[in-house]
Formats: sequence, C-alpha cells, structure tokens
Amino acid sequence: MNTPISEDENTYEKRYKMRGLGEDKLNTVVSIPRIVIEKEARKRGLSVEVFLERFVAVAVFNGFEGIFYRFEPVERNVKEH
Repeated sequence: MNTPISEDENTYEKRYKMRGLGEDKLNTVVSIPRIVIEKEARKRGLSVEVFLERFVAVAVFNGFEGIFYRFEPVERNVKEH
C-alpha cells in the first residue's frame, strides 16, 4: 500500500527491501513501484512495455540527502550499469 506523505497527498512513500548483487554485494537493486512506471509511460502516450524499452532510469545523488530518479530516453551505444 502506498502511504501519502504530503498534505496534498500527491507524494507517496513505499518501503522496499534492497538486494545486493555480485560476489562483493557492492551493487544494490531496489524496485521502482509499478505505479511510477505506469504514470511515466502514460505521460508519454506509451505502453509500459514500450516505455521500459525506450527509457532508462537515471539516479541523481550526492548534492542533497537521498536519491532522485528521472527517466531519460535510451541512447544508442550507452553502457548499462
């Protein structure tokens, strides 16, 4: 269940377990809520499947507390991390 965390109830909080990847567990995976992906796809007039093919999640961090994700179109020859 998504829990509103703002007075206007447009900001939500949902907790997810983190999973470490690799032998040293230095890479961590966290899920992005499906409702977020659906909303972003809808804004662009795309199905979820097409959105996932055409966009990447970009993590923005270090200049403030926490982490922020935005979605950008996939560029050809971009190395996936």
